[in-house]
Amino acid sequence: MEFVILAFEALKERKVRSIFTIFMVIIGVTLIVGVESVSLGARKFIAGEFEKFGTNIIIVTASGGEPIPQAFVDDMKLLPQVKAVIPVVSRPATITARGITKDCMIIGIDFNYLPMLVPKLKLLSGDYPSEYDTMGIALGYQVAFEPDGSAFAEVNSPVQVQVVMYAGSRIDTIRKSFIVRGIFDYFGSFAIPIDICAWIPLENAMRIFNSRGYDTVYVLVTSETYLNETVKYIQSKYNIRATTAEEIKNTIDNVLKAIDMYIGAISVVALLVAGIGIITTLYTSMLERIREIGVLKAIGFKDRHVLMLFLYEAILIGVFGSIFGVFGGIGLSYAIIDVFFSRIGFPVKPFFTIEAFLKSIAMAIGLSIAAGLYPAWRASKLDPVVALRHE
Repeated sequence: MEFVILAFEALKERKVRSIFTIFMVIIGVTLIVGVESVSLGARKFIAGEFEKFGTNIIIVTASGGEPIPQAFVDDMKLLPQVKAVIPVVSRPATITARGITKDCMIIGIDFNYLPMLVPKLKLLSGDYPSEYDTMGIALGYQVAFEPDGSAFAEVNSPVQVQVVMYAGSRIDTIRKSFIVRGIFDYFGSFAIPIDICAWIPLENAMRIFNSRGYDTVYVLVTSETYLNETVKYIQSKYNIRATTAEEIKNTIDNVLKAIDMYIGAISVVALLVAGIGIITTLYTSMLERIREIGVLKAIGFKDRHVLMLFLYEAILIGVFGSIFGVFGGIGLSYAIIDVFFSRIGFPVKPFFTIEAFLKSIAMAIGLSIAAGLYPAWRASKLDPVVALRHE
């Protein structure tokens, strides 16, 4: 304990230099904690988003501007490992009710399959439009309600949908009136924005959009073990893109890991700069205290005692820097989310773990000890006679 007190007093004597050295450690730890907590929070958020959908889904999308033909859907239904094939057509649209217009995505789907595709999606009121209902539409929560909670449209109320279609150089505008049959409860998915969609029966959508095929087909297999096998079959036989929800998640994870590595490298450089600062601070301190070291050795301090004295100074720098850095990292994580994620509508929250805090603290203290070894060793090897004569 005496060494800790002596080391603390030595740092107090050189306040400005010590503060700047500690500040360098704070920067490194702040970056590590802040970025890692945001990354963990983003991964947790993404995992939660994909858990809202089935893990046994293959997403097939058209390529080359050609829609997915009915023949593909029929072929998929024949595979023994396929549980369901869900084709959809979708168009960006504007929807008007009570003189108010907002943007949405119109999706044509067989409502019998919707619970299989999105198991957690529930109706808040009303019911699904029937297969042959040419006037029925079901609205997502954010379509049916305004941000303040007031109703944009209610069950049995009329709405008008406008879709702009591009066919080469020709532009066609389709306007169609619907009656709201059902309103979905809030789903809260941001990876796939279910809440800003409006849903109509598939056959009606195909007829309205004059579609010759499908924009997307969801293939549900009976088990995750058949995912890769089925994807390879689709890609080898058809000129269309097929991917799984897990692949999409892994791609996003890889992007996050790349960002982590980049920021992590900056954090390590910041800590290395802090290490150089610790070496400089303690070595300069050793040069300024040569006579003091001589006195300590003259009254009985051994080499290991002097070594420990300087190492404790390095440890204190690491401890103070890492503790304040952890708090700085917590603040930085919320700042990153406020500046970036909140602006794109992703409700990511930082995810803090004791392991991450301890790892950052251990790195900072370990680096401080490593940086303090040379100045401490040089101080411990000073000849007491020569040190006492030093002016």
